Amino acid sequence: MNRIAIVDDNEAWCFALALRLQQLGYVVSSFTQPQNFLPQMDRFDVVLVDFSMPTPVYQGDMDGPEVISRVRQQLETPPILILISSFFAPDSLDQATELFPEADAVLSKQTESTELLAQIQQLLMRRI
Repeated sequence: MNRIAIVDDNEAWCFALALRLQQLGYVVSSFTQPQNFLPQMDRFDVVLVDFSMPTPVYQGDMDGPEVISRVRQQLETPPILILISSFFAPDSLDQATELFPEADAVLSKQTESTELLAQIQQLLMRRI
């Protein structure tokens, strides 16, 4: 059974996506603060990381690319790392992928949920 982490400051989006992924049989954990995710990063097969996450001033800045970079630096065998954002239009994902090469994939939140789920499943199948 694949374990998926969602790291996103939008609680409603985390809830909706987590519910749908759980219906498909995945074990899902959501983190609205990257600092809460990082100590547990080795527990997951896939991590969906929001591109832009505002953080409290006292915690410093940590956006999605920074989270992905830290996971890659700290784990010998990192999970599949997916950068996701509503800023990325589905028709401009190739450009976004070039900008963030540390991500295994760059996806758009604007993508239909069934297509988004299919893309996650394809990435998991490639890992097998």
